[in-house]
Amino acid sequence: MSADQDATARLQEVAARLSAISRQDSYDPYLLFEWSDSLPVTDYWMAPELMTCYGTPVWEEFTEEQKLRLSRWEAVNFFSLNVHLIRDLIGGVADRIYATRFPGLADFFHDFISEENKHMWFFATFCLKYGGKVYPSGKTFPAGSADEEVLRDLMVFGRIMIAEELCDAYNIKMAEDTRLPALVQQINRVHHHDEARHIAFGRQMMRALAERASATAGQDGLRAVGDYLARYEQVCLHAFYNPTMYADAGIEGGRRLRARLLEDPAREQVHRDLMSKTATFLERLGLSSTSMMAAAQ
Repeated sequence: MSADQDATARLQEVAARLSAISRQDSYDPYLLFEWSDSLPVTDYWMAPELMTCYGTPVWEEFTEEQKLRLSRWEAVNFFSLNVHLIRDLIGGVADRIYATRFPGLADFFHDFISEENKHMWFFATFCLKYGGKVYPSGKTFPAGSADEEVLRDLMVFGRIMIAEELCDAYNIKMAEDTRLPALVQQINRVHHHDEARHIAFGRQMMRALAERASATAGQDGLRAVGDYLARYEQVCLHAFYNPTMYADAGIEGGRRLRARLLEDPAREQVHRDLMSKTATFLERLGLSSTSMMAAAQ
């Protein structure tokens, strides 16, 4: 058996096992959650430590009432970001369900899309019910272009992995945070439960694709994908700093505040900490960006 055949067999085995778990754990999102008319405004809706101003001088300037009000809109923004990321990743997977280069994975892809559609519904429902809107997606990020199909696949599944691992880092910390309303905890908990399977598959998929790309496109091809994914990661992280979110929270000068926060070394460290495991994994696959390599030298 060739290395590529061996990687395909491993991927099929993981996909079959995760699909079986997915179907065993299946739930109806329309019955799972109890949507009260309102949520307590005296509670944080977003863990304070995860809010965009935390750890900066701006945070110390706010009153407790301002922090609580901002937390409500940060939660709406975070869930809105999930809606848009999910919509994009569903499209990427849907385009590949029956591609012959992914034999034996169609059932898992169907289960993946089904679960992500549930996630998109409950995230959007929260935003509409308690915020009155889903925030627009903001800056769009172009689909990756490359001559080799395997590099385009790496870009798509790399985007999925980054989006899932970033949001899951937030989900894990808020799933059992008793400072938050029970519904907010539950949404984060349910999403993490499903994402754990998706992330496990995603990493196996990235290993298989990186091995294939290394053999056909070489290190230059892998570095090009790494650069692309580094730019995508930055767009995702910056989306948390939504100027409209600050305005909705009654904070003036949202765009100036966004720029100030994105330049703060404390927030840069938060970003590195959030993505450290993902960055290490991509580096092991040869997918470090050239900018990251230059910074490390």
